[in-house]
Order: sequence, then C-alpha cells, then structure tokens
Amino acid sequence: MNSHALSTQVFRLVTGLAVAAGAYWLWHGGGLHELTAGEAEGLNTLILLIGSIYAVIFAFVIFVIWGQFTDVETFMMRECNSLNELLRFSAFVNPEARRGIRRAVAAYAQQVVRSEWPALGERRRDKATEQAFSEILDAILRTVPASAEEGLVHQRLIDIGQQAGEHRDERVTKSLTKIPATLIHLVHTLAAALALLTFFYPFHQWVAGMCCFLLVAVVLFLANLVMTDTDNPFKGVYNVSPEAFSGLKV
Repeated sequence: MNSHALSTQVFRLVTGLAVAAGAYWLWHGGGLHELTAGEAEGLNTLILLIGSIYAVIFAFVIFVIWGQFTDVETFMMRECNSLNELLRFSAFVNPEARRGIRRAVAAYAQQVVRSEWPALGERRRDKATEQAFSEILDAILRTVPASAEEGLVHQRLIDIGQQAGEHRDERVTKSLTKIPATLIHLVHTLAAALALLTFFYPFHQWVAGMCCFLLVAVVLFLANLVMTDTDNPFKGVYNVSPEAFSGLKV
C-alpha cells in the first residue's frame, strides 16, 4: 500500500468535506433551503432513480476492473513461475549456456522492477524491458546441446521460454487496459447528481441534513477512489507489487 498516495487522498477528502459543510451551513443559514421545502417527494424519486442507475453501473465497472487487476497479478505470478522453471532447467545444460541464461533472466528481472513497472503505471510499454526479454529467448536458442539428453532439456527450455512470453504478453495487455473515458464520466456525473440531490434535500433539521450529506459524500468519494485506484494496478493507493521478480532465485 502506498502510504503517500493514501495520505494525499485523505487530505483531499477532509478538505472537500470542510468546504461542503461550510456550503451546507450557508445554504440553510440563509434560509435558501426553503426553496426546496415543497419538493421532497420529487427529490425522493430522483434520488431513488439515479441511485439505482449508479449502483448498477458502478457494480459493473468494479466487476470488470477488479477482474483486470487480479488478472495482472495472476499473469505476473505465472510469468515468474516460468522464469523459475527456466532457471531450474538451465542447470542441466553446459556451464556457458547456463551462465548466459541466468544473466539474461537476472537482467530482465531488474529491468522489470526498475523500468517497466513505472512505465506501465503511465500506461505505456517499455522497449528496454521487451528487449531484455528477447535476450532471454536468444540465450536459450543459442544453447547447443552436447548430447541427446541435453537436447531434450533444450527443447524444454524453449517451451518454458514460450510460456513465459505468453504470460508476459497477457500481463502487459491487461496492464494497459483502462476504463473508457465516457464510462468514467458517466459514473462521475451520476455520483455528482446524487451528492447535489442530497445537498438540496429539505431535511427538517439542518444538523441531521448535514450529517446525511457528508455521509453520502464520503461514500461516493471512497467508491470513486476504489474505481480509479484499481483501474491502474501500478499507481495509486494499492498496487501490484513486483516483488515476485525481485525474488527470482538467479
């Protein structure tokens, strides 16, 4: 968990709530709330209608982006498992080939942690990391089997390298997928409409009304935070960690 990002979001929330509470006090203190006093039934209907639409759309969005988030973690673990298998089987080829494969895997893992993770957080591919992975495949293909048994191991190394490449492609593809801007704007518009309707709702007691409005504002803020934070697995409050790459036993 990124504590700096979390503290920034908490500061934004507290600041926004303070401003909203002041605006609510002015709205009721100036007597303007009486303008909507006779529209409670209509506001109830709108809150129910828009809230229902918001709930359905938000549930759909969370279902999709949470699936993508977990897919990134899954494909990362599969890729690292394949790389560990590659290192394990490399012990059964000649020493020069073994050293070449291990060096290539170590360089790739370092490149992923140092360069690719920040690049994916910015929604872009990292060419240097792609080249580092290509060097792993080159190291495998350059291996010359010295015996029939070593030839079987070499074929197994090629298969594992292919599997690692497939898992890598799936991981990067899922990492670059994000919510369409139109869908984000729709969710934000519905959330803003719910907050405004709660703000203007004619509560009998302004203190109770303020508490209800602030509660709704907190819930909508946290819902938006969860949506936008999980949409980017590499940047925000809760991120996918590259620790699995750092833990490769090279």
